Amino acid sequence: GKGRQGDIEFLKELGEAIKDSSQCGLGQTLPNPVLSTLEHFKDEYNAHIKEKKCPAGVCKPLITFSIDKKKCTGCDLCRIECSVEAITGEKNKLHTIDKKKCIKCGVCYDVCMFDAVIKK
Repeated sequence: GKGRQGDIEFLKELGEAIKDSSQCGLGQTLPNPVLSTLEHFKDEYNAHIKEKKCPAGVCKPLITFSIDKKKCTGCDLCRIECSVEAITGEKNKLHTIDKKKCIKCGVCYDVCMFDAVIKK
């Protein structure tokens, strides 16, 4: 979430410089995993930097949870399971997630049987 424009190019330049200037085999191959991901997952890197989104849904700072009002039945399971009390709502009524309290653990998403919790 803290990536900036130009970071991808900088990583590539840095990797190539390490590869070219290393005098041992380990140093020459050390940047290969990073260079490989830069080549094969460029869209992922760009999404993190430009859109501040994680397409894989694993970077907590870039994830948000919300409740789909059309799907929420008010079953109360998400509210009961939320350890930080970030979910409010009465039984059989629409629930909401307080984004300031939410620690993005994903328990609400996992326990919802109605696919009402949206992970973005």
